[in-house]
Amino acid sequence: MSCLELSIPPLPVLVTVSKVKFPKSYQHYERIFSLYDIIFVRYGTLYMNEDGIPYEIGENQMLVLEPGKLHYGHIACREDTLIYYLHFQHHSAHRLVHPEEIRWHSVLPITTYRDLEPQEQFMYIPKFKELNTSQIWSLLDEMIELRNLSVLEQMLPLQALFGQLLMMLQKMSKTSHNHHSQQICDDIIIYLNDHINKPFRLEEMSQKLNFSIDYLSKCLKKHTDLTPLQYLNRIRMLKARDLLEHSESSLREISSSVGISDMNYFFRLFRKHFGIPPAKYRASFYSVISERSIT
Repeated sequence: MSCLELSIPPLPVLVTVSKVKFPKSYQHYERIFSLYDIIFVRYGTLYMNEDGIPYEIGENQMLVLEPGKLHYGHIACREDTLIYYLHFQHHSAHRLVHPEEIRWHSVLPITTYRDLEPQEQFMYIPKFKELNTSQIWSLLDEMIELRNLSVLEQMLPLQALFGQLLMMLQKMSKTSHNHHSQQICDDIIIYLNDHINKPFRLEEMSQKLNFSIDYLSKCLKKHTDLTPLQYLNRIRMLKARDLLEHSESSLREISSSVGISDMNYFFRLFRKHFGIPPAKYRASFYSVISERSIT
């Protein structure tokens, strides 16, 4: 099973969502569509061909048809078939990628109040997949209900529900291929977040997770490109930044709250991650906030 890699922002925009019951012997017409078309089969089977590749979409399965490709039903329905479909607009997918190749925990550049442009990121949705949750159907029914109301104030909630659907599909892509090293990486990240305000000892983490230090480091590095200490320092500095921006805690209190007793070490880490000392960061942040409130 492969995933479509879509760049964000901007987020995909839902155009329409509906459901239809195709009778036995129905065969989908030929077309080249300008939008993405996600087909969910509730029961029955729909036979669709995309640029020469045949798909048999059975009960509780989904398929994403891509814009600009030739689609047609290569076999007529052999039984009554109920499908849900939604059309959405977005850039063409960058590529098809297997979930095993996706570095789900890869870290992005740290953002600050000084950033003026959004960073390019990616989302992933399965191309063709067995659905593993019944929540899909209730969510789709809710989306159809809002769409049928055709009321302006319901369009934002409708787009929000579409976002929930995309998150659900991405989560299914990840969990269906949650291999051992990925699970270990998840456990390490949970452990580090739970111990952010405590002195870090690799031996304690190794004992808690019941794997060697080398193996734990290898798993985290594979999925984040960071060592355990590098990952911990990153989340420590993110928490420190948040406290600088949204609390009146002293620098020593902030350093202690992120598990660092050596103030000089705290200053060096903060400068490494954000380019300026913590005191200067706080002063600069409040100066920008004050200017914006005046204007």
